[in-house]
Order: sequence, then C-alpha cells, then structure tokens
Amino acid sequence: MSHIKVKRGLDIPMEGAPESGLQSKRHVQPLDIPKVIGFTFSSFRDVKFRVFVKPGDTVLIGQPLAEDKDVAHRMFVSPAAGVVKEVRRGEKRVLEAITIEVASTEEYVERDPLDIQKISRENLIQELLQGGLFASIYSRPFNRLANPQHPPRSIFVKAVESAPFVPPAEMQVEGREQEFETGLLALKKLTQGPVHLVFRAESSCKAFTEAKGVEKHTIEGPHPAGNVSLHIHAIDPILKLDDIVWTVTTLDVISIGSFILHGKIAIDRVIALAGTGVRQEMRGYYRARFGHSIEALVHGKMDPKEPQRIISGNVLTGDTAKLDDFLGVSHTTCTLIPDTTSRQFLSFFRLGKDKYTASGTYLSGHMNPKDHKWSFTTSQHGEERSFIDGSVYEPVMPMKVLTLELVRACMAEDYELADQYGLLEVDPEDFALPEFVCPSKIEMMNIVRDAQRQYAKDVLG
Repeated sequence: MSHIKVKRGLDIPMEGAPESGLQSKRHVQPLDIPKVIGFTFSSFRDVKFRVFVKPGDTVLIGQPLAEDKDVAHRMFVSPAAGVVKEVRRGEKRVLEAITIEVASTEEYVERDPLDIQKISRENLIQELLQGGLFASIYSRPFNRLANPQHPPRSIFVKAVESAPFVPPAEMQVEGREQEFETGLLALKKLTQGPVHLVFRAESSCKAFTEAKGVEKHTIEGPHPAGNVSLHIHAIDPILKLDDIVWTVTTLDVISIGSFILHGKIAIDRVIALAGTGVRQEMRGYYRARFGHSIEALVHGKMDPKEPQRIISGNVLTGDTAKLDDFLGVSHTTCTLIPDTTSRQFLSFFRLGKDKYTASGTYLSGHMNPKDHKWSFTTSQHGEERSFIDGSVYEPVMPMKVLTLELVRACMAEDYELADQYGLLEVDPEDFALPEFVCPSKIEMMNIVRDAQRQYAKDVLG
C-alpha cells in the first residue's frame, strides 16, 4: 500500500457546509421521489447520440434512451420508469436532457444477474454496454468515455472526495459493501493491469481498507486530493497518447456491482445540499434519485432574502442550473450561493477586513483565525485581464505542471508545446483552484477543456 501526501492545495473556507445544519454529518435524510426525473447529457460533450424515445413513450428503469453512434451498443439508460415528457435539445439540436414523468409504481427492465466468476471479459463488456454502465467509465488522456476496444493498462477507482461540500465516498458505499466488492471484481476483469483504489488515509471503511484484488493507496491533504489526475500522476503517470487509463468513481463501482448482482442499475445516491443560499436548518445530506429535479430538491429550502445561484455540483466545477433542470449525472452536490454582480465602491482602496484572501493580500488574511469561514458570492470583483504572475498558482497546484506555461500554450493552440507541459496528464478540474486564486480572472478550465477537445480531435479523430 502506497501513500500520497498532498502538500500544495486549498480547502476553501466556505460557510454553508452540509453539517452546519440540524443534520449531523452522518445522518442522511431520504427525499420524496420527484414527479419528474431527467437524464442530462451536458457532460457527454463529444458523444453523438442516436435517440430511441420521443415524448409520450413509456419507459422502464434501465431501458435505453439513447446510444453512442461511435461506439456500438453503448447505451444511456433511463433512471426512472414512467412517460417521456420531453426530449430537450439546445443549439444545433444538441441533446441536452430527456425528462420522464415518474410513474406511481416503477418497474425495471428485467435482466438476469451475472456470474462474475464465470463470465468472460467480452461478454461482460457487452452486458455493461447494453446496461448503460459504460456511460460512466472514462478514459485518460483527454477524459473521454472509455472505448472497450482500447483496453486500459490500469483502472483507477476514486474513493476520496475533497471538493467543497461533496459527500465523503464512505457515505455512498455504506450499506452497499457487497455491490462495491462485486464492482471491483468486474473492473479487475476489464483490464490485464492493476486496479488502483485510492481512499483517505484516515478512512475506517472496511470496503476500502479490506478490498481484495486491487492495489490500495491512501492519500491525505487538502483539495485537490480527490482529483483523479493527481492519483494517476503520483502512481501511474501518463506520458504519451497510448498510455490508456480508465477511471471510475465509488458510485460507478456500486452501480456496476448492483447490475451484476441484481440485474438492476443503482438509481439513488447520497447528495449534499449546501451553501449559504440554503436555509441553515435545511443544509445536510439527503438520499436523492439519479437525475433528481432541482425544483423538487430546493423547494422550501432556499434562503428568500436575496437571489441565489443554483449550482449542480460543487462551486469549483459544477454547472449553473435553473429550477427546471436536473442534478447532473456525476453530481452529488447541489450548492446555492448569493447571486450578485454588484461592485463595492472603491474596493481597491479598502483594507479588506471582511474579505477572503488566499494570498494574504487583504488585512483579513492576518487578522482572522485559520478556521474562519467566509460567505462567498458569484461576484468576481473585477474583469478578465492579462496574466500577472505565474507563481500565484504554485501553492494550489500539487502536480508537477507549469500552470501558466501550459495555459498559455493552450491559448496559442500550440498543442505540441502544451503536451510537453503536461496536457495529457491533466483535466479541466485540475485548474479550478488556480482559476479561483487567479488575480487575472482567466477562465483556465474552459481554455484547457477546449484545447483537449481540439487536440483529441486532431490525434484521435
């Protein structure tokens, strides 16, 4: 067992943590099943879909809604049973979501359990493709959906969370230890290389600490300790295009295990409802459905004093959501923060007693205790400007990556140079903290995301 110690990073001291409400950290409150559930496709940016359903069709849980045109039989399956309400499309008819009015009694597509000991790798792949499980297995470099025709040299299981307000991985696996164990066995069959399980050093979860057939690794330190790129960088670095590594989350492993043991996908998860925009007594952990309605999730829980920004996901990498949207397929957090664009008069001339500073610029960085929590809003307190100093990113970038140089190479569309600076090793989420502390307000995540998409298109087609 190896150990990773993250020394550079930042746990953003935000007010509104889920455990700050009446619920204790380990108490999970069940939510009523929403009237409408949605499968959002916004995270599958590079997939071309063949849609199988139309409004008015009746579907079962696990029934295919769409297929990947480029990977035969890769299905995206329904998280609910009921009647298709809408096939939502955006610009250029890009598929955004499929919404389902939930039936009073839900039924699953009937599938037989699988014998993980006897099934061949080829048959397992076909079953996982048809069952919608290959819609949650990703491949590096470029963090695209994994192609089963390109086997990985290793698989990484992310069993640690460090982003703001995201529920601990241990909460997802509690009560589902058997499914998690079976999911790991399935992953082991998908690769001839090792399966790396990475979890918190202080974790007491036996599903992690006593996992069999995998290489276990512990990690400690601040965010981005939970980022998969950091795990791969420390354990099995990606140096060239054909260094294929697959990644899955704890929830994905549980869903694979549930599919194998019971013939059913897992349709619920523990989520955190947090942020200062949530009434304090309502902040906490909830058991919600895959694709849970945002409106049903926040109804009666929002602070009515001022407009709120609803974020599906964490505040660093999540997506802005509206009331008629749905929780993202990979999101386990719904965060609400005050939505304000107002500027403080003569802000540059103030001492900043009540402002958070990551660099110690304001007086608040020297007056307040280290555990002081701050209320953040959507205001950026300035507009985008030229890069000022690349050294400001080093304290929050634990990977051996030259942040400023890499982002500049991406902006210049010099992908060969960006490759030399580590473009193959990173993911846009790795630049969330540099973007947060950036005095120039540069949207680094978008820059890296666009560069990787174009580079992947050039070299992979």
